[in-house]
Amino acid sequence: MSEISYNIISYDPEKLGLIKITKKVLADFLNLVGVDVSVQCLECSGRDQLVSEWETIGYYEGSDDDGFPGRLLTLSSKVASQLPASKGHKRILVTSIDIGRVVGTSYGWIAIISSHQIQDDPETFATTVFHELGHIHGAPNTERKKVDRQVNNDPEIVELEKEMQGENAIYECLDFGEHCLNQNCTMRQRLTFENWKVLTKERLAADSPYCESCLANIMSHFEALKGK
Repeated sequence: MSEISYNIISYDPEKLGLIKITKKVLADFLNLVGVDVSVQCLECSGRDQLVSEWETIGYYEGSDDDGFPGRLLTLSSKVASQLPASKGHKRILVTSIDIGRVVGTSYGWIAIISSHQIQDDPETFATTVFHELGHIHGAPNTERKKVDRQVNNDPEIVELEKEMQGENAIYECLDFGEHCLNQNCTMRQRLTFENWKVLTKERLAADSPYCESCLANIMSHFEALKGK
């Protein structure tokens, strides 16, 4: 599938060996979906300058998400301008910069994952890579049953997951995009780092990082790319 490629971009290659962890997760992900494509890794200098520019263009604070996708796009374009803005080219930025999130976020074909909150927990960082890879590959699909309910914290999310078990449903939490409500799936949402660690334990004990539905959504994404 030559029309698909990946850039793993790091401003902190010494921090937890972020590129090494991300390469391993991406290799496992591509093996899971049966896709063999190229992966390019870039280790970038100028971290202090990047932090300054990130704060200049607008720093994520609280629940105000206005403009965050634009900042993510600006950051990606700065270090990987040679790649076209195409669904077939995925960019994964890994860093220890405080991005104001628990661990990561994604927008379109770009994901950014930060170890700032993770410290010395590479497995939780890997869980986040799996989660953001799912998002930039179409999981969970918005055509699945969507629960129209506002949930604002982890206990409410867990309660909703229990209530909707077996319904193959998704929901949107605090405008962070759609997330899965199925058991043992890394496409679920958690808003605190400690509860991301719980999802990590579940991922390590499961046969797959994704539920059947989210995996099917990812496979459909690749099928759509083949048709382009």
